[in-house]
Amino acid sequence: MREFFDYRSPYRIDRFMEITFIERILPIVFIILGIYLIYKFQDQIRNNQVIEKRVRLTMGVSLTALYLSHYALRFALYGFDTLLLPFQLCSIAMILASILLFTKDRRVFGFVFFAGIMGTIITLINPVLGYNFKYYRYYQFYIAHSILILTPIYFLVVHHYIPDFRETIKSFLILQVLAIFMVIFNYYYGTDFMFLFLDPDKIDKFEMIKYLGGIPYYLIWVEILGFGFFMGLYFLVKKLYKNKELKEDL
Repeated sequence: MREFFDYRSPYRIDRFMEITFIERILPIVFIILGIYLIYKFQDQIRNNQVIEKRVRLTMGVSLTALYLSHYALRFALYGFDTLLLPFQLCSIAMILASILLFTKDRRVFGFVFFAGIMGTIITLINPVLGYNFKYYRYYQFYIAHSILILTPIYFLVVHHYIPDFRETIKSFLILQVLAIFMVIFNYYYGTDFMFLFLDPDKIDKFEMIKYLGGIPYYLIWVEILGFGFFMGLYFLVKKLYKNKELKEDL
């Protein structure tokens, strides 16, 4: 049991376990299943306040518990350390997703929608984990990210929280402020939050950077791809709901 909850940073102990294809694909399958269930039962959830509240709060409690367990286990090992700073993009999005799930606050939806979905997709494509299915960290990592991406989809489908153009640009600008702060913070403290750094020694830690031109040129591609993702997601949702409205009018 103690080994199951081993939560040491794989980079600090120089032990990075590879995960299998099955371990990578199963979380994606469960996310797709979750999206299907949200879509299929959207009317039943929306029209029954008791069910809606139970679904939403179950997601909120689960996400919060997983999030807090991550920092509790890290604190037990390292005390007050840079590892405990919630400065990763998904960490920030998870805080706001928890607020959204407990309060239904429309103001935080935009950032959770764009940053949460983008962060989770990046995580699924290139997971920086270090633990396989034999460890709690694997389940904490994938379940938390699954809830993160399902949360904005839930509010989009069930509550019709549809991001407009202004909200899209606002969310991207907030991301820029966070990015600028993280580049400066990482430079001075030698960290790599949000994978934004100028230290060439860290490039081996994140191989995807090599395919984006290396340091510092990858930062330009990150900006271009990030903006393209935000706008692409905005236009996709706009088109989907426009088609839905047309079908309902027929």
